[in-house]
Parts: sequence; C-alpha cells; structure tokens
Amino acid sequence: MDAKYARKLAARLNTDGWHYGGLPGLQWEAENARRGEPQLMRRIVDELRSDVRFQEFYHACINCGNCTSMCPAFRFVDFEPRIVVQKVMHAKDEPELLYQMMDEYLWACYQCYSCWEVCPAHNNPGGLVALLKEAAVRNGLESAKRTLEPYSKTLFKVMATGTQITPDMHMLFAPFRDWGPHKAELVKNIRTERQGVPVESMWGVMDKGWRVPKRTMLELFIIERESGVLDSVRNSSKDVVDMVEEAGKELEESEKNG
Repeated sequence: MDAKYARKLAARLNTDGWHYGGLPGLQWEAENARRGEPQLMRRIVDELRSDVRFQEFYHACINCGNCTSMCPAFRFVDFEPRIVVQKVMHAKDEPELLYQMMDEYLWACYQCYSCWEVCPAHNNPGGLVALLKEAAVRNGLESAKRTLEPYSKTLFKVMATGTQITPDMHMLFAPFRDWGPHKAELVKNIRTERQGVPVESMWGVMDKGWRVPKRTMLELFIIERESGVLDSVRNSSKDVVDMVEEAGKELEESEKNG
C-alpha cells in the first residue's frame, strides 16, 4: 500500500471508527440521509423489492454474523455484509436506513460472494449489494458518479465492444487515468515482458484477438438500447452514454449503406 494513502486512511480512524467527510461513520450516514430526498429513498426501496432477483437474494436475517466473519472487505475496510442485510430488512418501514449506506459504505464491497456461501438463511448479501449499486447508478446518486468517473474509458469499451480491455488501453506513453498514477511505470517494459510469455498464454491479448465485428457491436448496441441499459447508465455517466449512442448511430448508418 502506498505510504501516503495509508496515512490518509489512518487519519480517518480514531476511537469513534472511520470518518467520512469529517464525521464518524454512523453520524456521517445519518447526516447523508437527512440531506436525501424522501421520494428518492422510497423509489430505491420499491425498485429493490420489485426486482425479480430480490426474492432469491433476501430471505430473513438471523443476525448470526457468519457473513461478516467470512468477508475479506471487513478485514481491510469499513464494511459488513450483515449491515447490508439488516438495513434491507428494515428498509420498507425506514427507507432512510437503506439510503444511508448507498454512498461510500456500499461501494466497499468486493463482490466476492463469500457471504452467500456461509449464510444459514440462504441470503446473498453480495447480490443485494449488486442490486443496490444498480439502483445507485440508475438513480444517478453522487456515489455512483464518483465511482464510475475514473473508469469511464473502461465502461465505454464494455458498452461499445463487449470487451473490457483492449491493446490501445496499454500505451507506453500517456496511459489513461483509469489505471492510476503508477501505470506508466508498470508498462515501461511491457513489450519485453510479453516476449517472455509463452505464445499460448498470450493468445487473445494481441490486437487481432480484440477485434470485434461491426455486426456484433451493432447487436450489442441495440440490446443495450432496447433493454434500457443506456437509460439506466445515463443518469450516472451521461458522457459515456452519449459516446456509445454516437458510435451506435454510425454502426446503424454503416449497416444501412451496406
């Protein structure tokens, strides 16, 4: 871990627990909820409970703590799967409890689903987190915007081509910010290092392995448009959706013109 980043984390921790925005975690959550819109809170709860996956992911929490004991995020950051399930359990009557954790707290989940494996009640806290993250993106919560913004290029690649990483994202110079400040150092000798990797292991990594047919990209665009994916992401990452739509229109024009 970078020493500067470690000091920054340590500065947020005292006898009251982790600090967010200058406040202890629970106080920060309460303050965040007070600033929230009641209608938005209720809408998020309704969206969660009406999702077809909700009945599979949530049953009833018996507060045993098995999920938290297995959670790797709990060991390193301020996150407990049990809190997620508990707040989901009470969200219908107290939607602000759910809204409280849909910012910094929610995004600390690693999505490893270890919690699901050990829950005697067959809850899937990781699945609930996924549903809540989708709701955060769909409703344009500030937390979702902050989370997606550094990965805008990766998000565009996924939505436009169906691939997450392509060769043009591994530049020796001027690496895009998604990879962080140390990317330039990491890729300095990437060509030499690749030559030392067996050909079989590199299959699909070079440019020819990432060329997506225009027909496939067009089909992907149509699926995203008709299924509501573009509308869902627009509230949190409008610039990316605008670029995807522009690329989609070009593909449609190309298809029409043969």
